Amino acid sequence: MTSHHESGKTRPAGRGASLVAGDPGSDLADAARLARIVCGAAFALVHRPEAPLAGPAPPGLDPDEAVALGALALAAPGLVVIPNLARDPRTAGLSAVAGPARLRFYAGLALSDADGPPLGALCVLDPEARAGGLTDREAEALKTLAGQAARELGLARALAETRADRDGLRSITESAPALMAALDRDEVCRFANGNFSRWYGLTPAEAVGRPLRAIVGEAFYAVRRPLLARAFAGETVSFETPHPGDDGRHALVRYVPHRGPDGAVLDLHLLGVDITAEKAARAALADSALKFRAIAESMPQMVWSTLPDGYHDYYNPRWYEFTGMPEGSTDGEGWNAIFHPGEQQEAWRRWRRSLATGEPYEIEYRLRRHDGVYRWVLGRAVPIRDPETGAIERWFGTCTDIDDQVRARETLARSREELEAQVAERTAALAEANARLTAEMEERARIEEALRQSQKMEAVGQLTGGIAHDFNNLLTGIVGSLDLMQTRINEGRTQNLTRYAGLAMASAQRAAALTHRLLAFSRRQPLEARAVDANRLMSAMDELLRRSLGERVQLEVVVAGGLWLTLCDPNQLENAILNLAINARDAMPEGGRLTIETANAHLDDAYASREIGVRAGQYVCVSVTDTGSGMPPDVIARAFDPFFTTKPLGQGTGLGLSMIYGFAKQSDGHVRIYSEVGTGTTVKLYLPRHLGQAADEPGETAAGLPAPRAERGETVLVVEDDATVRALVGETLTELGYRVIEAPDGRTGLRILQAPGRIDLVVTDVGLPGLNGRRMVDEALAGRPGLRVLFITGYAENAAFGNGHLAPSMRMITKPFAIEAFAAKVRAMIEPGPA
Repeated sequence: MTSHHESGKTRPAGRGASLVAGDPGSDLADAARLARIVCGAAFALVHRPEAPLAGPAPPGLDPDEAVALGALALAAPGLVVIPNLARDPRTAGLSAVAGPARLRFYAGLALSDADGPPLGALCVLDPEARAGGLTDREAEALKTLAGQAARELGLARALAETRADRDGLRSITESAPALMAALDRDEVCRFANGNFSRWYGLTPAEAVGRPLRAIVGEAFYAVRRPLLARAFAGETVSFETPHPGDDGRHALVRYVPHRGPDGAVLDLHLLGVDITAEKAARAALADSALKFRAIAESMPQMVWSTLPDGYHDYYNPRWYEFTGMPEGSTDGEGWNAIFHPGEQQEAWRRWRRSLATGEPYEIEYRLRRHDGVYRWVLGRAVPIRDPETGAIERWFGTCTDIDDQVRARETLARSREELEAQVAERTAALAEANARLTAEMEERARIEEALRQSQKMEAVGQLTGGIAHDFNNLLTGIVGSLDLMQTRINEGRTQNLTRYAGLAMASAQRAAALTHRLLAFSRRQPLEARAVDANRLMSAMDELLRRSLGERVQLEVVVAGGLWLTLCDPNQLENAILNLAINARDAMPEGGRLTIETANAHLDDAYASREIGVRAGQYVCVSVTDTGSGMPPDVIARAFDPFFTTKPLGQGTGLGLSMIYGFAKQSDGHVRIYSEVGTGTTVKLYLPRHLGQAADEPGETAAGLPAPRAERGETVLVVEDDATVRALVGETLTELGYRVIEAPDGRTGLRILQAPGRIDLVVTDVGLPGLNGRRMVDEALAGRPGLRVLFITGYAENAAFGNGHLAPSMRMITKPFAIEAFAAKVRAMIEPGPA
């Protein structure tokens, strides 16, 4: 606090600092100066608790003594006058009285409004004592000035509170998960919170002052116009609306009229809530209920369900067919009338116990059939619980007609004499019936076995026929090219040998590709899994996709922000996306739109329970959607079968989707087709989320360069049971300058690895007889912890590779392979130096 307050300057302090914009400091200083003049005093000041002094105060006045002087007025109901401060025990000890300032006279009034405690005090001070105090005129003037100062303080406090209320209301509306706005009678927006503005791509400042028509657009305004008319007429109107960006979001909006004192509608308050999740949940629930109803209504048993309290609210058609009761008449406890009176009490006792304990319900009782006959049924029910809380959500039960079994039991329980008599009477009939039943069972078993064999042979025939057709074509190219090469060599002619070798190699590579597709379907293809950013992979494929689709297909790629990583073979993922894009192109011969999207997805327990082999959890989803001809349900059901295709003969192998299915399953993922005839098709590929870092893209080996040679006489151990492959690999490595040691099986290779001697790299087949390649390496690592291994494989063997991941010092190459690629991989693994 300063000693001089003529300027009216203030500093932040306590509550007084809250009156930033409305602080009446300068007005209070003027009031203090007038008080000094009308009272003929040397000093005057306005004291407010926890706020700066205002007015011409005595120089050097201690802040605590200023508080004490103000407190004199605050403690009294009216004007306080002290003629001589030095003689008053309350003030005689103050330094402002006993010290150089020598203050003697004091007059003070509390600054009060009618609604609360005093806001401060107006004080007049003078070095001269006044035995007579103030005159009546001076006292009246001081009271007038005090009243004016009190009003100034009251107005400032009310303004601050109003602004605080406004800021608080703004904070509440901004933090509320709702769209809020206000429209005047001209449909102009006078208030908008952040959620409302962002919904329409604006800021609050851009939304306020703009007509609703300009905010929502003409199409949306046309829908709202009659609703606005009803709302301005005084009706509260609610409606659902999609997001203007057509991104799948929806909001529930309500127009609430705001009326004036006379009851007329002044303006509208707009409230909206994003209900996208609720709509999706309702749709999922409806889908689940539809599937349950389809299953329940196809079952031969009577199926029913109840609420958690046991109230029956559903029966399938078998129930009504059995009982003959009108639909809905047995809801709740209505089915009590169907019970046989002899079992009602026990049945309800057990049911109430199951409801109380959550234990499964099971009992045998008699129910009245539609013809009035009571038949024994087996009633069973189990609770369905919330997976998180364990609370019972529903009960599902069945009633199975077991009347024949019960009567058979009763027959067996009778006395031996009665049983023997009945057996004697019915032996002939039973023998005849048994023979007839036996013959029927044998005939049924024969027919079922014939049907199974027919189906199996049809599947095998389709598979082997497709393989034989494709492989015979490929072998024709290979054998024909080799025959021509042999003929030319025998005749001494060398022209076109390179061309024929190229044709044979091309056919062989196509055969390898066909093998990889078959292995992909059977989930036996070798995968080199890495952490993959699907967004980056999609960007790299953009040019290839557009070139493959042609000009008639409009491609749109939508990548999700913050997309998770996934662990998979990026080459197989590229192949899968390309296959799906080409399938979509073929389904749109006249052109159309192809949309490829990436997104984070969560498959919950409910979804996983409906899909065989799917685990609940977090996934990266790549979806491919076309506007093509679509597929009927029977085609969707067979879409993943190998060699199944709807394309004309010679235009498709039928392995594209089966390869994608195998790749997804081998990567612990999932693939699903959604399609409608005439509308289009969406294929969603789910790959599990990976929590590691993204892997660097592997460098490409330059084509056409000579195979890299050994540099320092490195030693390579080749373990291969096929003598031809072993000789080929060994001769290749020898010609490249490597020292080669060969072993025909895993046991021999392990003995070599356990013996002393330099071995820079092990090249081994995975599928060795006896001790396979992976087990051989695992046992050898104990003595050679830095061993580098290149596995040769034709398919991924679960026993060897588990989930397909290899150690950092291990790599894999797939048969068949090019010599240049093999040599480059060997050099790349040895390059860091001997192990």
